[in-house]
Amino acid sequence: MPASAYSNVNAAVADVELRNQCTRWLNGHRPLRSMRESLLALAELPEAALPPDVYGQGQALQQLEADVAALLGKPAARFMHKGVAAQLAALKVWTERRDNRFVALHQQGHIALDEQDAFEALLGLQGGRLGFVDTALHVAQLDACARDVQLPGAVVVELPLRRGGYRLPEWSELRAISHWCRERGVPLHFDGARLWEAAAHYDRPLADIAALADSVYVSFYKGLGGLAGCMLAGEADFIAAIAPWQTRLAGNVHTLYPFVLSAREGLRRHLPRMAAYRERAQALAAALTAEPGCRIAPEPPQVNAFQLHLPVGPDALREALLEVARCERFWLGARAVASHVLEGGAMVEVVIGDAADGWTDSEALAAWRAAVMRAAG
Repeated sequence: MPASAYSNVNAAVADVELRNQCTRWLNGHRPLRSMRESLLALAELPEAALPPDVYGQGQALQQLEADVAALLGKPAARFMHKGVAAQLAALKVWTERRDNRFVALHQQGHIALDEQDAFEALLGLQGGRLGFVDTALHVAQLDACARDVQLPGAVVVELPLRRGGYRLPEWSELRAISHWCRERGVPLHFDGARLWEAAAHYDRPLADIAALADSVYVSFYKGLGGLAGCMLAGEADFIAAIAPWQTRLAGNVHTLYPFVLSAREGLRRHLPRMAAYRERAQALAAALTAEPGCRIAPEPPQVNAFQLHLPVGPDALREALLEVARCERFWLGARAVASHVLEGGAMVEVVIGDAADGWTDSEALAAWRAAVMRAAG
């Protein structure tokens, strides 16, 4: 392993150790400080008394599939170990049915940016990367793609667009995209890794949102705080066609019960609170907006997460965040990247979960002021 890789590993381990020494955490849900603590918590769940699943067969797993399918208003659902595999399988099935390898997706989408071009490199598909930076996909861009390039074999809409500041299309726009796809017989897939969070913005049942798409992927380890795993939902014949691709993509795991248990607990504990997490994010964002030099994107946040742009460099900010954690035991995070909104500034993502129960907005504001002052020298 190169020296730089060792350095990155050591830094990550040190970050986790420092985070575990803190008493307040800004982002996400309250962290479990050890594997033992995590496993003991799972063992207390009522479903833990059931036998483990074996190669996708088990009472707890099948009940989870049925329950999520019902939540999304789809006839069937399939649990998979990882979202990359789930969405690759979905795109392969849809494009094979259409005999069209061209996939239209947003240029900032997870599939386009964060999966090492897996849909092209592994499956031989071709991506049409559409849209503008920090702007949700519009139906006019699909029109232009079909006119100037070609009609896609599948369309992907990420809800919300994480790399674009957790932005969502307006409900009328999302319906227009759905109508456009159905008029032309083009399958529409929702990359709904954070669909649980998006529902609060639309103020509609999950099933109403999912009804606009032919297939929907949802994650269990982001907003729901699970260990890993996801669900792919759609018509029964589509889900049946996914099965061989799950095996081909190394997803036919011997047992998945820890993931299944944590997914069940996430649905039970966090899904009912998504609207409250969004309100808390909007309140904190409003307070931060008043700080000199700070920018929030989008303003106001549409979900429980947003980008915070600060007038200090990313390296200096990272060191300042670690210092705040050491001195004040308040974990604001440890990752900062260059801002594309403030020249020379830094951007961090703020994601609100149940960890916010441990601090007030004024306490968080004071911690950010301290971090920015330290970073500015």
